[in-house]
Formats: sequence, structure tokens, C-alpha cells
Amino acid sequence: MSQRKKILMGLTGVVLSMSLAVTTGCSSKTGTEGTASPQASGGAATTAANAKPIEIVWSNNFNSPESEENLVQKKIEEKFNVKIKTVKFERQGWKEKFNVLLASGQVPDIFPIDANETDMAAWADQGVIASLSRDELKKNMPNYMKALELTDAGAWDVGFYKGKDWGIPKVWPSGNSSFIPGYNEAWLKKVGYNEPPKTLAELEDVLTKFVNNDPDGNGKKDTYGMSARGKLPIQMFTSIFAAHGVNPYAFKLGADGKVVYGGITEETRTALKLLDKWYKSGLIDPEFLTTDNGQLNEKFANQKVGMVENMGWGNFVNTSGFITKPAADKGQNVIAGKPVVGPAGKPYSWSYGARQAPVLLGAQLEKDAAKRVKIEQILDFLATNDEYWLLTVYGEKGKNYDQPNGDFVVAKTDPEAATAKVGAGSFYNPLNAVDTAKQKFNTSNELRELKAKLDVGYEPLKDVIVPAVLSAKAKYWANLQTLQDKYLIKAITGAADTDKEFDTFKAEWLKAGGQELTDEANKVYTERKAAK
Repeated sequence: MSQRKKILMGLTGVVLSMSLAVTTGCSSKTGTEGTASPQASGGAATTAANAKPIEIVWSNNFNSPESEENLVQKKIEEKFNVKIKTVKFERQGWKEKFNVLLASGQVPDIFPIDANETDMAAWADQGVIASLSRDELKKNMPNYMKALELTDAGAWDVGFYKGKDWGIPKVWPSGNSSFIPGYNEAWLKKVGYNEPPKTLAELEDVLTKFVNNDPDGNGKKDTYGMSARGKLPIQMFTSIFAAHGVNPYAFKLGADGKVVYGGITEETRTALKLLDKWYKSGLIDPEFLTTDNGQLNEKFANQKVGMVENMGWGNFVNTSGFITKPAADKGQNVIAGKPVVGPAGKPYSWSYGARQAPVLLGAQLEKDAAKRVKIEQILDFLATNDEYWLLTVYGEKGKNYDQPNGDFVVAKTDPEAATAKVGAGSFYNPLNAVDTAKQKFNTSNELRELKAKLDVGYEPLKDVIVPAVLSAKAKYWANLQTLQDKYLIKAITGAADTDKEFDTFKAEWLKAGGQELTDEANKVYTERKAAK
């Protein structure tokens, strides 16, 4: 037994004694290793009305109910003829306590929603989570799968590991949105533009005039075209790199169809040369190196810069604390632009993507078709049925929330109306964000109209691999990212000659673990393609 295992076993009693973790009903992981993936068997879940309720051990670290005697749980139990035992954790520090629980051999049927793809791989190797059949999930969760694939049909990739599918695929639709540039509207008009620039050449012209044409009218040459979030280089000059068709911190497909890291491509080299030119021409605020979002707020509101590029569509609502409201408070109006078209030939913009790690199920369910299928059917219903979606997310109408103007939900603020009292939130509905049709309940008409206006007209640049389990990333990423951060800043500021030193950086990056990381990324990409 490893020292880590001994420590975890020794701590087990601590967790099992805590009132927040009710482990009664958890199944032992013993004997599940090597079990074949279950085949589609929807009929196995059918039970007569008078059959004994199936007991489900339901674990989560989101919105824990105050007790099991709550409205949401009772409604689910009654509708599906099940008995739920909850295993509750706080949002912070849940994983260490959950691993202690697993080390004791107590494996819940449904795992906490915050588990990531690295957890998935570790637990798959340990034999504590179930591999699932895609055909079965599509059969038993038809409504959910339709909603999932409308957002990202490739979401299955995240849960594909060592030739098997683990868990129920999950997405966060908002992740598909990208960065949008914002401009000082008065400045644009002052320099002769009635609308934001559409091409990289027009953007250069606008930034040049922001510097030279006294857009703030104070008679001084004290303005810059743009700054950047230098304290977080992964969000630095996103619009310029995107115009070249690259995110230097993400994997992309090369012309040969193989996965290549964006930071070592010729597209990045070309973008860096342009940024270096702009920096030396005074278009870029030299303080970008030490700037964060708070300082971007100040620089835009105080008319030091006329463009901010790392805004999301939601930041253009008049109450947004990032750029829009701080600018308005100082008399400045920010107008949304579109990603500019550059050498890549299309309006591209960075996007983190919607894919997330799947909702994981305990390994014991591979041998328990009735419970497994029952869980799949419950989760499908809760995620897509309007009535039960509202119940599980917001609680009881009139008691926990109202709908004074159509579908949009307005939560009550009375302490007695707290959702924890009735079990509402994400605890019983871990897939509640997937069905975009439910946005009618949690997004105002104003926001939906704003999204329809701004979150269109561009092609998102997403990492072709992430999220993925990459062992090389765990070993090398911290060092590789530091190496890249330093080089990009040197290249932009002219401290490094991009023509000569980019090749040196590329060689160093590959040697420092980047080649191993790239090879593994290509292996994962190939395996995913073969599984489709």
C-alpha cells in the first residue's frame, strides 16, 4: 500500500464522521475493474409502480440542500420511484475530502460536478468510475443529447480516455462566446470613423489616429491606441493574433492536418512583428506589461486608451463593471466592434470553448443496469423539462421565485425563500446549464437581444485538444508557459529580434517538453477521430 493510500485511509474516519457527508448507501469499488462497457439496455430500468425504490447515492459540491427532507428531493423521489442519499461537500476543499471517501471504498453513484478531466483519468485508472455506452446514453437521454449537440457535438471527446467513454458529456454554452473589441465612440468619430474598424489595416489606421489626432481634445499628445492585459499574457493582444488565425496559447491544426502549438507557428511570428512595429510607433501603451483588468478600466475611462480588446458581449450591458459602467461614469461611451479581418482572411476571435469534464458515475453502475439507466433518465428529464428544471434550479414558484414578466425568473430575497431550504440550485441538476432553451428563464430579454446583436459575425478560435488528459502538460506546462510569456513580451517590445530569435524560442520550447506535449496532443487527437 502506498504512503498516500495509507494517509487517505487514516483520514477516512474524519470524513465519515462529518455530518455534511452522508455515505450510507455508497457502493464498494471492489470487483468493478475490467468490466466491459455496458450496452444499451433502456428496458432494464422499467419498474412496476409498486416496485421497491432504487436507492441512489447522490454526491455534489454545489448548492447543498439544508437537509434531505426538502421539496426538490421529495419530488424527484416520488416521480421516479427512487430513494436518494446525499453526500454533501462545500465548494472549497471538496476534492481532498472526496478522495478520502473514495479511499475508504465508499463510491457514490453520482460524483461532484467540479471533477475535471484529470480527476476523471485518475479515477478511471483506479477503477472507481463507470465507463458508459454512447448508444445507451443517446437512447436514455435523447432530449439532453439533442441540447448537448446543438452546442458542441464534439463534447464526447473530453470523456474519451483509453478507448472508453467515461461519464455523461457536459458543456457550458457560454464558453463558446469570444472576445470582442470595444472602442471609445467619441474618439472614433473624432478621427473620422462612424463605425468600428473591420480590417486589420483599418484598425492600424484608427490606432494611429488615436495617438496623433488628439482624440480627447486636450491639445496634448498623451493618448495611446490600445493597451493589453500584460499581467495575464494568455489574454494579451487577442484581436491581433486572431486576425492572423492563431491563439499562441492553444493547439491548432496545421496545414498538414497535424496538431501544432499556436505559439510556435509562423502566424504567431507574423503577429509579433506587427505588434513590435506598433509598440515602437507608440500605438501601444508601454505600461501594458503591468496592466490588469482594473487598470484597463481606469485607462479607458480616463481617456488614456481608445480600445479594449478582451471584452465579452455581456460586458457591453450598461451595468457591466468591466469598461462599460466605469467609462460611462466618466462620460465615455464604449461601442462594440467585431473581430477584424487580417491575413487569416476571416473574422476570428479567441474562445475558450464550451467543453467541460463529464458528470461521472460510480463504477458499480457498470453492473447495475437498472440503477444506471434510471439515473440517465432522471438527469435527462431534470435538464430539459421546463417544470422540473425550474423546480430543481429555482425552487417553488411564489415561494422561492416569481415570473412577473413572462418566463424570466426573479428570485425572492427573503431569507425564508433561500433555495437551500428547498434543495434548489445545481445539487440535483448538475446538467442544468446545457439546454440553451432554458436561457429564457435566467437571461433577460435585454441580454438576449444584446447577445443576438454582438455574439455573431465571427468564427471562434478554439483549442482543438482542450480539455484533454495530457500527462506531458502536468510535467512541463508551468515552465513552458513561463518561457513563452517572457519571449512574447520581449518580441513585442523589441527586446528580441523576431526574425532571428523566434526560431530559437521555438527550439527551446520544443526541447523543454513542448515536443513531448505536441506528440501526446496528436495521439489524443487521432484517437478521438478514430472513435467517431
